[in-house]
Amino acid sequence: MKSIIIAIGLGGWCMHAYAQEQAPDTVLNRTVVVENQYNPEVMDAFKINVLPEVEEPAVPKQHIDYATSPRPFSAGGFTPMQAMSSDEKQQEAPRGYARAAYGTGNNVDARLSYLWDISRRDCLGFSASLYGMNGDVPSVFSGADDWKSRFYRTDVSLDYRHAFRKVSLGVGGAFASQVFNYMPAEGLVRDESSVSGRQRYTLGEGYVRLASVEGALPVDFSFQTGLRSFSRAHDMYLMENGSENIVHTLGFVFGKVNETQRVGIGFAMDNLIHDVSQADYTLLQLNPHYTFDNGRIQLRAGMHVDAQFGHDGRLMVAPDVKLDFLFAETYRVYVHATGGTRLNDFRRLNALSPYWTQLAQMQTSYTPVDMQAGVKGAPVPGFGFCLYGGYRVVKDEVFHVPYMLENGYPYAYVGLSQEKAKVGYGGVKLAYQYKDWIDMTLDGVYSHWNVKEGMEPLLYLKPRFVLDASVRAKIYRDLWVKAQYRFEKRVEMEGMENAKPVNDFSLSAGYEFFGRLNVFVGVNNLLNRTYLTETGYPVQGINIMAGLSVRF
Repeated sequence: MKSIIIAIGLGGWCMHAYAQEQAPDTVLNRTVVVENQYNPEVMDAFKINVLPEVEEPAVPKQHIDYATSPRPFSAGGFTPMQAMSSDEKQQEAPRGYARAAYGTGNNVDARLSYLWDISRRDCLGFSASLYGMNGDVPSVFSGADDWKSRFYRTDVSLDYRHAFRKVSLGVGGAFASQVFNYMPAEGLVRDESSVSGRQRYTLGEGYVRLASVEGALPVDFSFQTGLRSFSRAHDMYLMENGSENIVHTLGFVFGKVNETQRVGIGFAMDNLIHDVSQADYTLLQLNPHYTFDNGRIQLRAGMHVDAQFGHDGRLMVAPDVKLDFLFAETYRVYVHATGGTRLNDFRRLNALSPYWTQLAQMQTSYTPVDMQAGVKGAPVPGFGFCLYGGYRVVKDEVFHVPYMLENGYPYAYVGLSQEKAKVGYGGVKLAYQYKDWIDMTLDGVYSHWNVKEGMEPLLYLKPRFVLDASVRAKIYRDLWVKAQYRFEKRVEMEGMENAKPVNDFSLSAGYEFFGRLNVFVGVNNLLNRTYLTETGYPVQGINIMAGLSVRF
């Protein structure tokens, strides 16, 4: 199991993930893990969610009072005592995973993953997926015809690792092809025949990684570099066909001062090169830090020092300070002051919305400060809560703006705009679980957005209040049902019509056979509401998906 975790973990290490690393939360995450199943979702190269959620039947948690972790866990099997003693051997977790689901509107979601231990020192991970839909989507405007939407995406990734005595060497790569269509709009698409669904984005990545084996050297380190590419074709006139290439380098180095203290630095550098009319530039990110942890007090004192060269080059500094105090064994109070930069390259814009259109080259988003304070607790077994509040300032925040047209079409594309934004927020999280019988969560957050005068329309799709609730219950043996509800009220607009709120309710059920084979079915958007999603495009109507998954 250790080799599985190392192979997946090293492939995803990056400066930001390491910089935000915290010790395991001893308050809200008290799961006793016997065996952690291989999670193929970790290996997805580029994830864009345009489908209704497919409920993955989790392995039941057995003999555990409560847990809040979303990852499935399974316990070791029981074998009666034999007449003659034999060598004890721990059962290995399944290394393979396959899933296939199909539904109305030609919704499809197929996945295949396998983690192959070639030898004790060699490991190869493989992941492939196909998902998308091709069907009518109701318009959010009364009297408008349904949109004949089409979106399909294919992803393939490989990651190979060889472990030497004190270091490991890894190489890998990923490829994705995304074919889709915009809402129809005459004169806006470069190739008019592509309105029916011939827009194409292609993503690729290759990398090499060198990392130390934990504890084998005086200092631990990880270094990875590679090339990322994103090319677009058959696009809007407002954006040129072409590609963006990035030399992507990242890593970290840290060492222990003693059992409670350590110092380190995380770093990342992206060199962006375009063959479209956009400026080339380099973003360098550094995160020196010091950590202290004696089991009751956890302190992280660091800072983000980021420098951009070219394309509005500047120096951006932000804090990276976190203080957590554990008291009464089951309660934690924390105060965090963080920040940093976020690269708005093509792949990030595509993740925000596959239908994005940029009127000008995007700036790097910079968060000078994000202050948050809260308290977490577990007053009784099975129940946990978190109360929190904060204030965040972001320069060049990205906003989705659906463009309305007057030529008979509601709108055809989603423009991305940037502006300084301030947001105060507060929320509560509640979770309850009793063994593998019932699991309930409730998450609510209120946000107050503020932009400069005259820029309020940018907040059209920003949430004011969000409520997420879910209940998963075991009905009989390996039969389970789940209900999920999400309500999202958008910011109120003055002098213009408000965006419709998100109001989504879904039901799903499944049954597990032989501990490895699952069949499941889900009904999404059961209320059949019409609204714009966070991508700026309309949501599918009521739809049903069914499928099966197997671990092998």
